[in-house]
Parts: sequence; C-alpha cells; structure tokens
Amino acid sequence: MLLEAWLENGVIKDAYISDTLYRGFEQILIGRSPMDMPYYTQRICGICSSAHAITASLAVEQALGMQVPPNGHLVRNLILASDVIQNHIRHLYLYALPDYFRGPDLAPFIPHSESDLRVSKQENDSLTEHYFQALEISRAAHAAFAVFGGKAPHGHGIVPGGASMEVDADKVNRYRGYMMEILSFVENTLLPDVDLIIKRYPDYVDLGEGVGNYMSVGGFLNPEGAALFPQGIILQDKRESFNQRYITEDVTRAWYKPHGPLHPSEEDTIPDHSQPKGYTWVKSPRYRGQPMEVGPLARAIINQEKVIGHGALARIWARSYEIKKLAEATLGWLNRLEPGAETLNRKIGSDSGSAVGLHEVMRGVLGHWLSVKKGRVQHYQIITPSAFNFGARDESGTRSVGESSLLGLKVQSEDLKEAGRIIRSFDPCFSCSVHLIDGERIQALRIE
Repeated sequence: MLLEAWLENGVIKDAYISDTLYRGFEQILIGRSPMDMPYYTQRICGICSSAHAITASLAVEQALGMQVPPNGHLVRNLILASDVIQNHIRHLYLYALPDYFRGPDLAPFIPHSESDLRVSKQENDSLTEHYFQALEISRAAHAAFAVFGGKAPHGHGIVPGGASMEVDADKVNRYRGYMMEILSFVENTLLPDVDLIIKRYPDYVDLGEGVGNYMSVGGFLNPEGAALFPQGIILQDKRESFNQRYITEDVTRAWYKPHGPLHPSEEDTIPDHSQPKGYTWVKSPRYRGQPMEVGPLARAIINQEKVIGHGALARIWARSYEIKKLAEATLGWLNRLEPGAETLNRKIGSDSGSAVGLHEVMRGVLGHWLSVKKGRVQHYQIITPSAFNFGARDESGTRSVGESSLLGLKVQSEDLKEAGRIIRSFDPCFSCSVHLIDGERIQALRIE
C-alpha cells in the first residue's frame, strides 16, 4: 500500500492511497465450477479466509437454488465468528496498540518510535506483556476455527449447501473451552488495555473521522433469519434501508479499461496499467454514488449501539467490544446445535443463475457477485471492505473514506506517527507497509 500525502506547514492538505499489487482473482475464477468458489476465494486473504468462504457460498447457493439446514447456519456462524475474533485480537495488539506504547528492544518493536508516548513505565510494561499474551489467545481463536473448519486458515468447513463438519458433543465442548478462555482475556485484559489507551490519548477518539456515511449488509443469521449484525445505511445523516442495487464500482482513477459507475453484476474486470489517470489497482466502490465507511464502527452505529466517537480510537474501541459481542454470541449458537443433525444439503435446483453473496466480515462489507451458466462461472466480481474504505477517487474526484480521514491532520512527529495511527485504525488489508511521500523524503509506516 502506498500513501502519498502533501503537507503544508505540518498539515496534510491532500492524500492518495493506492495498492500496487495486482492478483487477478476475478479472472482466475472464470470457467470453473461454482462449487469450488469458497476454496479459490479463500486464498485472497490469509487472515480472513472464512470471510470469502461464506460470501462465495451464499452467492453460489442463491444462484443454484440450494438450501442450508439449520445446523449448517449455526456451524458457519461459529467458524466465521472465531475467525473474526482472531483477526480483531491480532489487529489490536500486533498492529494498532503498538502505535501508543514502546515495546522491548527486540523485533518487531525495533526500530522504536519515540514520539508522543503518554503511558507510564508500569503501563508500558503491562501492555508489552499483554502483547505476547494476545499471540497465544489469537491462536486459541484459530484453534476454535479449526474445530468446525478443519484447519486454519483456509478452512474446509464452509461450503455451498452448509457446513462440511458434523456436530458432536466433543466438538461443542472443545469450541466452548476455547471461547471461554478468549472471553476471560477480553474482559480482564483487552478491554482494560483499550480503555487505558483511550484515557491517555483522548484526542484520537475523533481524530481521523471519516466522511460520516456508514454501511452494513448484515451478517451472522440464525436459522430463523435474525441477524447479529443488521443491515442499514447512514447517508448524509439520514438512515435508510440497504439495497445492493445501489452499489457501483468506478475505475476512472484505477488501472483498468475505463468505464463509469457500474453495478458489479454488469462489470467485467479488464486490467490496463497504462491508464493515465490511474494510481491504484483498487476500484472505487460507492453506494448511491457516495463513499461509505464500513467496519466495526459502522456496524455499531447502524445497530444503534454505544460509540465513543468517530475517529481512530473510536474504531479501535468498537472493534474491541465487538470481540466480546461475538464471543458471547457463539455460546448461544453452541447451545442451539443439534448433535447428529445434518449440516450440509448438496441438492442443486439449477445449473445456471446469477446472484450476490453479502456478509459483514472482519473489516466490514464483503460482496461476491457471480453468474453461472451450465455449471460454469461466467462472471465474478468481488468488493472487499478495504476497497470501500481505501478505493480510488471516482469520476467526480471524490476521495475515499481513508483519504478523507487524513485531511487537515496536523503532523508533529518526525516519523509521521499521526497518519499511521489513523490508517491502521481501519484495519486495512494491504501488505507490507505504507509510504508517505513528503517532497524528497520518504517515510515507511508498517501496517501489516
């Protein structure tokens, strides 16, 4: 990921965010069996693989007329929830919180950033200890994932028609044991650590606020259809129902054959690195033509839950309390499982059709649009949460949420830590590092 920021008198006046890695998954999927989509698309990401498994499965099931048994819905929820939990824990302790304390003199804490450190030595030592504890707890979350997913990452549990793993008392008890361990860490360590950082850095609660538009497509349905994360839109301070037909993608400023805003079902991805206006491989997803913030903060706002603000630490706070919400929800889903009842129904109603799979995942809204003809994929488009938050400018020049969040930011530290704190609060799914270009000077900010 590349971040180009222009500063005047220490204030960011403009910013461009780009991703320079092209992988071409949407081309790879054409001509393949739709039943394989959860396996191929999981390889898009190593830390949120089940997110693509669930959205791909939902799209295939809708296109081919497949029905998921109640146990299958519950097992899927358990797999995805444990994966979201491990992602959130790793984001908080490995990527976000180290911006606010000084670790020990060993990798990955060196070289140290010495700017704007406000915690005491005792608090710093405690946060460092909890950093290493979080590594073990996130492993427990992946172990819970593997109970019903088979392995982690890139599990085998979520497939078209339901879940591949049978339910028995041993699996239920093992999953519950892992989740109780996680809940104890969250309540006694993680949440107090986040509250401490917020107390020491209150200015970051609203620093780095987005554009004020929020979106959720819903997720974690129980067999009766009720969602743990409801659908909803907040657009220019007004609430409205979500309708996926209003989602478009624009490639005016991205490296693709040019076209205006198109619905993903109408769009074919044709790469073209020679586009003169292009500066990224990430397209410009919009809802009713507007950039939308997605993720835990958006979910909390749409669900009318408590939030403490709209900036960097507000996002981190929302993500931390979402861990607790998900962990507690898994205990209820476990109690509803019926050992021995079917989890998978492979019956297909048709070999052709078009559909969309949408689900709230680690970083926000994930969508898979596909068309199948005679058992082969003819069209596939994927919009990830980080595309919503960090996509290119659109044909009207409107910035993404991420680019907008940096405008007006006063940079006082030599290592440009302020910008890094804001970018990392979104939990961006990019590789390696962020580069801020300041005239002749280049600073690298690690994000993943």
